[in-house]
Amino acid sequence: MKVITFDAGNTLIRLNQPVGVTYAAVAERFGVKLAPASLERGFKAAWKSVPPLPEAPGPRPDDGRSWWRAVVIQTLELTGEKVEPFDNYFDAVYREFGLPGIWRLEPGALDLLSDLRVAGFRLGIISNFDLRLRHILEHLGVLDFFEQIIISSQIGADKPSPRIFQAAIERFGVEPQEMLHVGDDKAADGDGARQAGMQTFILGLGGSGLKELRERVGL
Repeated sequence: MKVITFDAGNTLIRLNQPVGVTYAAVAERFGVKLAPASLERGFKAAWKSVPPLPEAPGPRPDDGRSWWRAVVIQTLELTGEKVEPFDNYFDAVYREFGLPGIWRLEPGALDLLSDLRVAGFRLGIISNFDLRLRHILEHLGVLDFFEQIIISSQIGADKPSPRIFQAAIERFGVEPQEMLHVGDDKAADGDGARQAGMQTFILGLGGSGLKELRERVGL
């Protein structure tokens, strides 16, 4: 094994507070008081119901922003609330999730990345995200650990599409079986990477996953 790639959200990084709390905090700046718990329920439902963007031959012109706009619209519709002017509210919400302090590293992630690099592994990210991810990783002090950052909005395809994993294989210039992909989603991370010929490691619940990963790679 020469290369280890990671999913980002809920694998290496996690939100500091629920999405509904952030949506409500931004709405207050527009003079609207919303219930965070209701927004959280609406967001979870919208996340599941808004269809993914179709695959594109290359980078999506809007960096995937239109999908997030649809999620915010549906979140508010499901809660029966409005924030006006909506476009300004959405712009503020979208920016908020790229700011310092919104995300945190998972416990043990920094030490793990440091030890993997010392051990000689080449590291990368394969994530269903957009260009905000680079700023987030920079804020968290880990951007420079990664030789390649493969983001779905720039590939034009989301995991588990083979295209995003194939892009990672090509950029690293190794055989698929020499790569291990680590993530938290059995379908998006596990099935997608295996179909591309990569090894996989799916983190379990309970916070022990990074420790188990250490054992898998011999740290």
